[in-house]
Parts: sequence; C-alpha cells; structure tokens
Amino acid sequence: MNSLRTRVVVLAEPSLFTEGVATRLKKHLDQIELEIIDSRKPDALQKAIAAQPAVVLMEADDTITGPSCPLADLLVATPTVRILRLDPSRDRIQVMTSEQRTLSDPSDLIGMVLAPA
Repeated sequence: MNSLRTRVVVLAEPSLFTEGVATRLKKHLDQIELEIIDSRKPDALQKAIAAQPAVVLMEADDTITGPSCPLADLLVATPTVRILRLDPSRDRIQVMTSEQRTLSDPSDLIGMVLAPA
C-alpha cells in the first residue's frame, strides 16, 4: 500500500448513487486508496475500523449506516476520521468529525457554541 494515498471508505448500501461515487473516485486511484463496504453487512463497522480510513463517505439519508454500523459507534472507534455525508438531492456534503475537547468550566461550552465556524 502506498502511504501517500488518502485511504477512503465508501460505507453504504449498494445503489446507483454509490456506484457512481465509487466510479468517480476510481479515476483518482493514484491519490486515493478506496474500499467499498456494504453497510448492511453485520461486520461493516469492523471492516470500516480495520481499513483505518482518513475519510468515510456515506449517503446523508443513511443516518445510522445500517443496523450493524451505527454512526456514533463509527465516530467513537475512528476519532480522527472525517465522515462526509453526501446529499445528492440537495447537491451538498455534510462534514462530521469526532472532535473532542475538555471542558473545565461552563463558560468553555459557551465559547464552543459561540466560536466562529
């Protein structure tokens, strides 16, 4: 494996949309190491974690990524991963991370809420 390539997991049910995304990503295999995982499979979460991706792509309407792979579990298990939820009906991408910060005072929470994006 080439460590210079970004490791990407497409975690979704097989569909025309998923196939289209995968086909587009495969045009960049010199920069991307791609793995496609069916989110309906019982071992989907284990496979996604084992792949050690930098990025996980999933459909925006797939909120739990299948019953065997809840989104919260994925964020906890892969704390540095970026999850990109693709929404083809609105032509947008939602970026999710599991960023964590230590709060020692209630004002720390207010600072996070009011922090500029």
